[in-house]
Amino acid sequence: MWERVSVTFKLKSPLHIGYIPFKGSVVSPTRYYVLGRNLWGAITKKITEELYQEPIGDNYRLIGTHVAEAFRFSYFYVYDGETVYLPEFTEEGLKYGDDKKKFTVSAFEKKFVGSRISTAIDEISYTAKQESLHEIEFINDSFKDESGCLRGVKIAGCIWCKKGAVIDGKEIVYSNEGIFIDDFNIIEELILGGESKYGFGHVMMDTVNKVKVFEKVNQIHEDSNDGKLKVTIKEGSSLLAHFEYSKNLNFRGDIELLSGRGYFYPDAKERSDRPGKVISKPEYYFSPGTVFVDRCNVTAEVCWDGTMRAV
Repeated sequence: MWERVSVTFKLKSPLHIGYIPFKGSVVSPTRYYVLGRNLWGAITKKITEELYQEPIGDNYRLIGTHVAEAFRFSYFYVYDGETVYLPEFTEEGLKYGDDKKKFTVSAFEKKFVGSRISTAIDEISYTAKQESLHEIEFINDSFKDESGCLRGVKIAGCIWCKKGAVIDGKEIVYSNEGIFIDDFNIIEELILGGESKYGFGHVMMDTVNKVKVFEKVNQIHEDSNDGKLKVTIKEGSSLLAHFEYSKNLNFRGDIELLSGRGYFYPDAKERSDRPGKVISKPEYYFSPGTVFVDRCNVTAEVCWDGTMRAV
């Protein structure tokens, strides 16, 4: 019932994936991966503005609901052309990489993360507004390889397409060329994350079904009884998305309060015609990279936003 499409995107500009909730600071940190809900939001926007000449809030909500029914999104992780930098809480702390190469957080940041200082300008005095100075952290769109050459940063993950699903009455077609509605490739070019007013978040589709991210980590399977997409988290493997917190699970890793902002969310009743005005209910989750201990396998459902919950 679900067809996996593995995708890599090239970063055409820096990428900022913010934290919500986030305690006030002059520094706005970025996550080092892209959330499933970021993909959901970007693709909802892309499809809506392709199908409607002058879209209104109801159009975005309708298409967003269809997208949440038709797709499941993994989290997307930094890819340098050789290594997909997956998080894992090891005995020595959080690291990023795979079995062949693992970076400490500081080494990862040195290679891929940058920051920019910005301030708002007062329209009358043309000077910096008081208390508006802030620093934006981001994933760089390029890095230096071991020989000192500049190379482009990519992100890798996958999108599951529900067989037979339609959006606004139009069939979804997927192939090694992309994911299409009519002749429109909905993943060809997207704006992901925040700070788009600074030009951040521009990504272009790079490859389809060439880079396999999750095969060696978790087993994905479809539940034949209810058609839900589920994942079996193998003993000792790290989480590759947020997992709904349970006090019954022993773990090595971290817990965080997770929320989001948008026009609406499929699992929230509140609606708005203004971006960022709807905040999803904050809930506690195990962070990506967390490892469950003292358990053999844990089975979970993959939700519309890429998060997981035990079943």
